[in-house]
Amino acid sequence: MGKKDKYDVQKFTGIPVEPDADGKYQLKFDQNGDAKVHTWRTGKHTKGKFTAPGQLMLTENNLTVVILAAEPMAFKDRHSETPLQRFLTVTVDDDVLQQGLAELKK
Repeated sequence: MGKKDKYDVQKFTGIPVEPDADGKYQLKFDQNGDAKVHTWRTGKHTKGKFTAPGQLMLTENNLTVVILAAEPMAFKDRHSETPLQRFLTVTVDDDVLQQGLAELKK
């Protein structure tokens, strides 16, 4: 593989969200009241740009996820994570971001 085929890979930690009755995104909790924290990475065909925690992204399975943390990832390690499809220009309200960050610490 040539050098030009390499791209910057970032690893993102996030929690799936769903819109409430007002169309605002809220964390998605399971029947036990737990939010599922997962990780994804940018892929070669990922669309959009990451700006800040609280931003939403779409996974390859069309799941909407709020990004809570981003970190660089070695290109060679990329196969350990699922690529994401695209970054959305939507962000969650700050209280939802804070709630998500609290879930990360659990």
